[in-house]
Amino acid sequence: MVYNPSFHPFQDDEFQKVKIIRKPSPEKYIGPAANYLYDFICIRDAIKRKADIVLECGYATAVPALKILNFSTTKLLINPDGMEWQRQKFNSFVRRIIKRAENNMAKSGHKLVCDSPELVKYYKEKYNADSFYIPYGAEIFNNPDEKKLSDYKVKPFEYYLVIARFEPENNLRKIIQGFLMSRSKERLLLNEMLPDGELENNDGELPENKLLIISSTLNHYGHELFRKFSANPDILFTKDIFDQRILDNLRYYSRAYFHGHSAGGTNPSLLEAMSAGEFIVAHDNIFNRNILKDNALYFSNETDISKILLSENEWMHKKEAFVKANLNLIEKVYSWEDVADKYENLLKSLI
Repeated sequence: MVYNPSFHPFQDDEFQKVKIIRKPSPEKYIGPAANYLYDFICIRDAIKRKADIVLECGYATAVPALKILNFSTTKLLINPDGMEWQRQKFNSFVRRIIKRAENNMAKSGHKLVCDSPELVKYYKEKYNADSFYIPYGAEIFNNPDEKKLSDYKVKPFEYYLVIARFEPENNLRKIIQGFLMSRSKERLLLNEMLPDGELENNDGELPENKLLIISSTLNHYGHELFRKFSANPDILFTKDIFDQRILDNLRYYSRAYFHGHSAGGTNPSLLEAMSAGEFIVAHDNIFNRNILKDNALYFSNETDISKILLSENEWMHKKEAFVKANLNLIEKVYSWEDVADKYENLLKSLI
């Protein structure tokens, strides 16, 4: 059984022989805090259904559930999903509560499964808590179709791509500002160059490269960025896309993919970018480096992004090697078949 919020666009009762159970979530009304209430409702329902094991992704809900609900016949397997207390969307008071919840979760005695070796190391060193390592997975994309771009005002390889929730820890503001900084400097250089300068196209204008951002604008942070930057013709905002074929094609035909996630773990959108053959520019942290190794460029601030974009001629020759290495990692380390086998074996061992 898999639980799904009632507002999710997928409304069938079954997906590939997996039963879908829907529960209400007030996310539209109270924002991210709704996730904790929703998770608690799902865990309680699973216990009533006498589930052998509940796999809970995230621990903020698991801790109060452990105190309130009866797990005598149901085992809890917790995927911490990164270091939640580092997320900038939470104020200092909430972060302290979540940090305390992490401590309680790690010492609860229930099993942990982490999607990053760095998290396994963290829980062992911080709490002396053992955990299983199972990453997320992705499938290699092999069927590009540029017609899928027609609804998004972009041309093949003339746009940069971001796919992320509008949360501060995903560094969307830095990515946007770094991109705009590079465009401003390109314009200054263009004015100083001869008509056959490198930055010009046939019309003597800047290349048409856009920044396409795929995300939801439901929260306050998203609305703020949308209001500030949406009037700029070089910035394109698009709401969530749930059609995997469209997402894969947008990834495949992008000039480069910006991955700003910084709160830990193995992020599925990063693996999907790798599997689509994208050239990746990632936020510089141990989690992203653990996955990408030396097969990407890294940024810490807006200036880094601007420099990367302005030195494109210097790094484009690395693209083929980077893409090939990342595709090899998907096949060898992050294949869904291997991930599914590991989860199946773990669940069987717990029963």
